[in-house]
Amino acid sequence: MSRYSTVVLGGGLSGMAAAYTLARAGRTGIVVVERGPELGGLAGTFERDGHFYPLGYHHILHHDRTLLYVLHRIAALPRVRWRKIRMFFRLDGRLYNLADPLDFMRFPMAPMDKLRFVRLMLRCFRKEDWSDWMGRSARELVDRWGGPGVREAIFERLSRLKFDLPCEEVSGAWLGTRLYFREGSAPLGYIPGANWTKVLCDGLANAMAGLGIEMRTSTSVRALVREGDRVTRVDLGEGESLEAETVVSTLPTEVFRAMVPDDDSAQLQGIRYTAMLSVIATTRQKITPDFYWMNLASLDRNACGIFLLNSLNPTIGGPGESAVNFVTHLRDRKEELFHRTDAELLAAYGDDFRAVFGFDLEPDWTHITRLPMYSPVFERGYRNPPVRSARFSNLYFAGNYRTFPSVASTGTAMASGVEAGEAMLRDQGVPSRLAAEVAAFRLGSMPRE
Repeated sequence: MSRYSTVVLGGGLSGMAAAYTLARAGRTGIVVVERGPELGGLAGTFERDGHFYPLGYHHILHHDRTLLYVLHRIAALPRVRWRKIRMFFRLDGRLYNLADPLDFMRFPMAPMDKLRFVRLMLRCFRKEDWSDWMGRSARELVDRWGGPGVREAIFERLSRLKFDLPCEEVSGAWLGTRLYFREGSAPLGYIPGANWTKVLCDGLANAMAGLGIEMRTSTSVRALVREGDRVTRVDLGEGESLEAETVVSTLPTEVFRAMVPDDDSAQLQGIRYTAMLSVIATTRQKITPDFYWMNLASLDRNACGIFLLNSLNPTIGGPGESAVNFVTHLRDRKEELFHRTDAELLAAYGDDFRAVFGFDLEPDWTHITRLPMYSPVFERGYRNPPVRSARFSNLYFAGNYRTFPSVASTGTAMASGVEAGEAMLRDQGVPSRLAAEVAAFRLGSMPRE
């Protein structure tokens, strides 16, 4: 039996960040166990014809301080370039860019509601701390600062696209934080000549290796053995066991609870996940108008959104190649669409493309990703579980289910890992400066390509 000071369950960005935080503070004997063939989790990539593509759309947010700090630490931040993108709202067969004054004037919403919408957005842009909206609904937020007309015209549709829930059931704190990040109006970042999530994952993995962290990929976890108030051993799928002084779980809560049903930590039981379908298709066809993000707000298509990845990063594929990303958020993995065959799914998204652009998509190749547990559903009463288990004294939690109310992004996932690592170090009386360094970090410039 191998012995470790810390076993990290899951090699996504939260697990990588937790291990990095511990090793940066001088801790040794750390191993990260990842079921997949590579580290990165939802930020993973695939390769095609010498180019790397994300499993689904990813972009760098200028407010995402943890992400920017890590890119700085791995010497990748100077490579980041920033670009203003076009986000379309497709409604009843027409496209609207709500950031464009003329398009906004044409949008089917009452004139006074348009003024109220601007008021809502300005208030959200200026508000960084949304803790006072915990437990309150997105409906209350939009109605109070925008009005019911704004909610019905825009936010009820977006709420359905994201969670398949009405605004009444979605957290107001989450929506406010999402608007504060300004994904549709602020410049978004990318790395020319690369897929930036691969640069991030490779750079962080190299930094971890330099700190002596062991990384085991293609390795599943079979069981967590408990004695009293401690997790003492991690049993792996192939029969090996790892003795652990401390454990960090970044597993989806459904998976964790199946292994440790006696953990009664607050909030763990009620977390449920959306599923996501992501299909990337490349084509030599010219796609107009140019856009990065299109919300299919009529709610009558198979996809919730279409992304033109090369509109943000023109170098993501080969010359003259357009990379189209169809994305569907589903209430859960039991939905019928999630279980269609590849051919049926491609036909469904082909129908969407034809309806939106007026001609048939002729892809050079396609790649389908099915994520059965993609994002926690941030309902009105959502709360993060504690960073340390209430039942087991040496067990800590990190992952996208601990990012509330912020955007569940690459950066916030890493922030949850840093928080778990810092909590463990505090409990052990070991000083760490990483969280303070992240909090103090500021983006110096936003160079354009």
